[in-house]
Formats: sequence, structure tokens, C-alpha cells
Amino acid sequence: MKLFYLILFLLFVTAVFSQDSLIFIIRVDDIMSRNTTVQPRSIQPFENMADQRGAKITWVVIPHRLIEAENQNGELRQELLQSIQNGHEVSQHGYNHYCPVDNSWNHEMYCSGQQVSFTAAYQESLIVAGKKILQDSLGIQPVSFVPPGHSADTTTYRLLQEAGFKWISTSEPTKTFLYPGLYNLKSHAEFTWALQPSQYQSRLEQALASVRTQGEADGYYCLLLHDYFIRSGYENGVVIQWTGDLLDSLISYYGDRLKFKTLEHAAQHFSGQVVHLQRIPQNVPQLATLYQNYPNPFNPSTTISFELSAASEVSLRVFNVLGEEVATLLAGFMPAGSHSVDWVPSDAIVSGVYFYHLQALGYRDSRKMILMR
Repeated sequence: MKLFYLILFLLFVTAVFSQDSLIFIIRVDDIMSRNTTVQPRSIQPFENMADQRGAKITWVVIPHRLIEAENQNGELRQELLQSIQNGHEVSQHGYNHYCPVDNSWNHEMYCSGQQVSFTAAYQESLIVAGKKILQDSLGIQPVSFVPPGHSADTTTYRLLQEAGFKWISTSEPTKTFLYPGLYNLKSHAEFTWALQPSQYQSRLEQALASVRTQGEADGYYCLLLHDYFIRSGYENGVVIQWTGDLLDSLISYYGDRLKFKTLEHAAQHFSGQVVHLQRIPQNVPQLATLYQNYPNPFNPSTTISFELSAASEVSLRVFNVLGEEVATLLAGFMPAGSHSVDWVPSDAIVSGVYFYHLQALGYRDSRKMILMR
């Protein structure tokens, strides 16, 4: 525990006396993994956690998963479409994450297990097929690519550049072009693979130390996570809560120096290149305003107020720190003007931190409140 507070103190000192910003990227690979036992198979709770803190996510999507039987209900597609609209990114993760040489769900563009290179024609077929699925399913042209298993070769890089990709994230030299027009930002570390509650504190301390050293040296930090561990059903949402605690610590000590970006926007920042592609609009004019609840902290009730510049469908929901919805306060059409809603939590809702989230007129915002029983 003493080590944890020492790390936080050092992080604070660095934030105070250094003027350089630190770009923070959250990269979640293997969307959507074939694991069907951990339910719900949803990215929404993790995204809610990130949205509440202003963080951005790069969802590294295995294209073929979108057309497989487990996702035929369209829920994953709808969640990804909404996530893109909310300013998050979808990055292409190969085609189906399968290696035909050693029959493993691991590498795909190059077999690192058997040191076998795949032909240009074969790799191109995977890249093009995967890109087409993302275009057909989500209406986007992906601009970043993450090779499955971080295994690729110069043929891969050339084909990606020819296919219109500008950014890649793999375990090669970072903040540089691996191929003309193909800029790399590697991930730094992963702390939540098969995370258990008993490892919660030690992994948090390791992550904070890693950000302070590797992140500040590089000017950015790319935190790596994987589905299915990010699901709310995995160990009662331990990874969602852990990531939220990490972000809260970083926000507290870095303040305005901490800049959340997707992989795409971070690569644009460092490379100096801006790519304009057709995608779902992300910058929507602010036509609504959400205010801080009062009183806060509160018991037994609190009032949440907001304003609408025009009549609109309105959603006002309350989430816990795991990103799980605990109450729906509004879900329907509301006229323009000022509105207030009282929330009286049921006895089943315990003391703690909660977030209320407003969505209306293309506007989304969240604020924190504290219930004290």
C-alpha cells in the first residue's frame, strides 16, 4: 500500500512540474471474441465507464465476427455504430484471427509460430474481405489496422498502405513509419488479462508506474485490453471498475495535461498527417445542457436539471461505477426548455458513486453524484 501512495505522489509531482501533455489511448482487442459463456456479450458497459470520464476507445474489431451466428441479432453492430457516433474508433483486426498453418486463433498475416510467410495474394484477400465487412456492416472505411498476434511483415505493410490504411499498432518501433504512409503507435502494456480481484491493487500500482515511466518517455500511453475480460459479466465487472479507477487516478494527478485520443487521432497528432474519410459525424453541435445535481452528496433524493434548445427524444439514465444501468429517469419525447427530474433511489441501491447520463439532440453528457445512506 505504501508503494501505491508513493507512486501516486511521484505522479503528482511530475504533473505539477512538467508542462508536456500525455496522450492516453485505450485499445480493446478481439471485438467480439468467440467466448459466449461470459454474458452479456456487450461493449456498452465498458464504453459507459469511459464516456463518464471523457476517455476515448479504439475497438479493435475482428471483421468476421460481425457476420457470425453469435452476432446475427445485430446488437454488436448497433453498439459499434453508436460508439463511432460518440467519437470512439473502430480499427480492423485482420479478417478472422485464424492461422491456417498451425490451426490456431492467433496470428493471421504471418505465422510466427512456424516462421511462415503468407503470399501477397493471400494477405490481400484477408485485408480486403475484412475491410468490406466493416464497410457493409458499419458504413465506415477503417484507417487503422492491428495485426492479429502482432505478427506481420513488409508485405503486410505494403498491402495495408495500398488498401488505404494510414495507421498501424503493432510491436515494432513506435512513433515512426513502418512503411511509407503507414505510421505505427504500439501498445505499451496489458494489466487486465484474466484479472482476478486478488490482483486488483498490485496491477493498479504496476499500471500507474508504467504510465509514469514508459508513457512520459514516449509522450503517450496505449493501454491494451481484450474482450471478453471487459464484459460486465467477467468477475462482476472487475476490469471495468479497475480501468475506471486507473483513469480517475490519472485524471486527478495529470489534470488538463492528460489528453484522451483514439489510435487514429493520436497517430495524426504525432505524424502531423490528417486523413479525411467518410464516416459517421462525430462533432455534433451542443443543443442541450446538463447541470450538476443538487444536493450532492444526497440522501434520500436529489434533483437533476437540464435544458433543451428544441423538442427531442430524451434519455436520462443512472449508472453505477461498473457502467451498469441502475435507473431510467426519462425515456421519451420532451419539449424545448428547462426540465428537472427527482431521483429517489430504491432501498436496493447502496451508498456510493453514481453517474447520470443525458442523451438528446445528438448530445451526450455525464456527471458524477454521490449517494450517502
